[in-house]
Amino acid sequence: MSVEVQRRLAVRGLMVDESDASVLLIHTHIPDSGKLIWLAPGGGREPGESEIECLIREVKEETGYVVEETRGPVWVRQKVFKLHQQTFDQHETFYWVPTRKFEPNADNNPALAERNIFRGFRWWTLDEMREALDEIFVPLTFAQEMENLIKRGMPEVPIDVGL
Repeated sequence: MSVEVQRRLAVRGLMVDESDASVLLIHTHIPDSGKLIWLAPGGGREPGESEIECLIREVKEETGYVVEETRGPVWVRQKVFKLHQQTFDQHETFYWVPTRKFEPNADNNPALAERNIFRGFRWWTLDEMREALDEIFVPLTFAQEMENLIKRGMPEVPIDVGL
């Protein structure tokens, strides 16, 4: 029996308060694995939608924030995963979204399946991410890759951040 893999293009926003380099992440429960993960707001592109259009829509749906400025793309990532018993081959592009801390809310998210796995928001500093040994960040090298962006600035070509 073959497993159908759905190819998916996605866009995520690294929403960064540049005053302290903290980044807004979403805490999500993955029912297929039972894991809880932290990831940047974003999601799948709709047909005919540009990366920036997707980013603006997804960030507003998932956090209530209206993106006004982006930099990048800064990262890319490819991951095969299961969600709701479906296998995805997802190719993600990440943009830097400078912002100030705000109180996010997921009230605008029309996707019931996403609302059901949503567990909360948190603004994370690099030090907090490094010290949170029991937490899973996506990508797994999130803190190190964020530190590299902060130290080196925006890359000319997006960096492949792996898993």
